[in-house]
Amino acid sequence: MQANESKWPKKLLIGLLIGFLCFVFIVTAAPLLGLWISVRQERARRPPQVKVPNVIGQDYRKGEAMLKEKGLMMRVLAKRSDQSQPIDIILDQVPRGGENVDVGYTIGVTIGDFRADGSVSPHR
Repeated sequence: MQANESKWPKKLLIGLLIGFLCFVFIVTAAPLLGLWISVRQERARRPPQVKVPNVIGQDYRKGEAMLKEKGLMMRVLAKRSDQSQPIDIILDQVPRGGENVDVGYTIGVTIGDFRADGSVSPHR
């Protein structure tokens, strides 16, 4: 009977140890799982991003088409008379080509507004 009685405390001790380890695992794993789920949800809510194409040197309409193809908008921020560039050529852009922005972002451009006769473009 003594051999059987000495096994009982060992089994109880092993059972308690396993129970304690399971409790510690659950207590630490649950918050980590919650954090992982919350990070995944936050990433899913962010709008997708796209790399801005370089439209400097392009005709206004071609630059606009390049941006639309990437899901971006274009807005003329300024017109500049530059005798070295034909009319309606994009002279500058903000943000620069190669930067990442949200889809739907508006890219600001400066366009050339000089005609050979010295007049400026009546549109835009």
